Amino acid sequence: MKRIVNWVTVTGFLPVLAFSSVSSRVEALEPLVSHYGLGHLLHPIQQPELPAACASCDCARDHVYIFGVNGLNPLCTGNFNGLCDFLRSQGYKNTYFGQLYTSHWFGAKIREIQGQDPKARIVLIGFSLGTNYVRAIANGLRSEGIRVDLLVYLAGDMIWNSPRSCPDNASRILNVNAHGLILLGGDLFFKGADLDKARNERLDARHILIPSRKATLTMLLEELNAISCRPVQDRVELGEPTDSPPKELPVGFANQPAAREPSLSPSAPPTVPSAATPQSRPPQPPRSRIPFAGTRR
Repeated sequence: MKRIVNWVTVTGFLPVLAFSSVSSRVEALEPLVSHYGLGHLLHPIQQPELPAACASCDCARDHVYIFGVNGLNPLCTGNFNGLCDFLRSQGYKNTYFGQLYTSHWFGAKIREIQGQDPKARIVLIGFSLGTNYVRAIANGLRSEGIRVDLLVYLAGDMIWNSPRSCPDNASRILNVNAHGLILLGGDLFFKGADLDKARNERLDARHILIPSRKATLTMLLEELNAISCRPVQDRVELGEPTDSPPKELPVGFANQPAAREPSLSPSAPPTVPSAATPQSRPPQPPRSRIPFAGTRR
């Protein structure tokens, strides 16, 4: 009897030990299906035409941090995890893949990266319901003044055209839609919306096929190359004023100097208008020759 009790005690204590051993790593929990899923067999990645490499600057791909959140799809039938593996193969080694139930540590990781890497570029990619997840992350970072260099919505059927979907801390937004999810009524109700401050693209494909399509990967690489080849000094922190481009002058005013306000300094000489730029005077009433005309003593 004692042996049975001891065996039950040991076997009951083993799960506690296992949980305590992984509790310290819970913030970096790896999904059950990370690199292989049903999507590798059902919807393999279509190899895109790779864009030309940058020749004017050194691409900072080592400083690009990509955080991808899958939809309500634990088996990865859409092959979104394959998309993340493809980005790693293109030199974006700091690519993290997460499910809806394992991505809770992404926000803390981004804050840690911002403190350690001053050249960091932050990229958030969401697929299906994961688009709502990355939108929430972007808005949470906005309240802390952290910029998101690229925000990507893939098949965000329930992403509406609102300020929350286009946070002002997102430098670039890519919004790729397709036919609506069949379980939500197809194209009748939820099929995504075009966003005012985003690059909007709509593919003639089913919802589940978006991560593996050639057109999706091509557009994604174009956006990633745009931020990885951009010099760091071009990044503007939140709250800093930006220099607006000079406005074009009408025809005939190209060589005319800008008007200067008169100086109020006593030492400055008075401004005399030149003959080249005559100034019109307002009409004045005629003066009376009789002194003190119209006055009473």
